[in-house]
Amino acid sequence: MIKIKFYSLIRIHLEINEVEIEADSITIYDLFLKTEQQIGKKFLYLLIDENKQIIPSTIILINGRNVFHLDKLNSLVVCNDEISIFPPGGGG
Repeated sequence: MIKIKFYSLIRIHLEINEVEIEADSITIYDLFLKTEQQIGKKFLYLLIDENKQIIPSTIILINGRNVFHLDKLNSLVVCNDEISIFPPGGGG
């Protein structure tokens, strides 16, 4: 199982704190697609733009390591990994 923890506005949007997804080895992008299917709510649009780029100030961590320092949305996650998602902040 891969544990995904949601923070800030994404937690409010999804109305859940975390979810566990059954997967062996999968890209972070494909894991998010699988997560949307499992929980029945869309959230990728909060993190990724229409060009499949991570929206600036979004933080996605795999076991505490930012995906920007790995392979971004192609970063691989495996069983027992923990993902933390912090969407871009709002305000003005």
